[in-house]
Amino acid sequence: MISADKFKAIKAIISDIDGVLTDGRVGYGAPDFIKFFHYRDGHWLKMAKREGYIIGLISGRSSEANRKRARELGLDFCKEDIISKITAFEEILQEYGLKPEECLYVGDDVVDLPVLKRVGIAIAVADAVPALDEFVHWRLQTPGGHGVFVEIIERLFRECGILDKALERYRQ
Repeated sequence: MISADKFKAIKAIISDIDGVLTDGRVGYGAPDFIKFFHYRDGHWLKMAKREGYIIGLISGRSSEANRKRARELGLDFCKEDIISKITAFEEILQEYGLKPEECLYVGDDVVDLPVLKRVGIAIAVADAVPALDEFVHWRLQTPGGHGVFVEIIERLFRECGILDKALERYRQ
């Protein structure tokens, strides 16, 4: 159970890419990887940006598809070719003046564990490896690549009391 206070402390939403924003499959083609991103993730991440959250990505892979998606969504950062996600996370904390407990992180595999163990809210997608279970606060119902940020951001907004405000523009 994650307390409303933990949600209210969140200032940054940070995510892995492959296996979270995508379903984890990689297709090879020229000149870059073929990746499929769910449109609902993009919309809900943009909604979180409008509410003032810092949003960014950390990935062990480098791909023009990653950078293009991050640009389209207006994300604050997209760190790629990362060997040590915890090192990248520490740099993000410094760069944005954040504390670990002000960050929410979403992952799917053991390479995400060092960051998941440090953040205020640690989340695993539904189809994440079982090894994450003892370290995460929440295992989603949604598998990676299928709109996980709808589930995350809707609950974040609800717990912070801003869901109605965020949805108001769509109810007119």
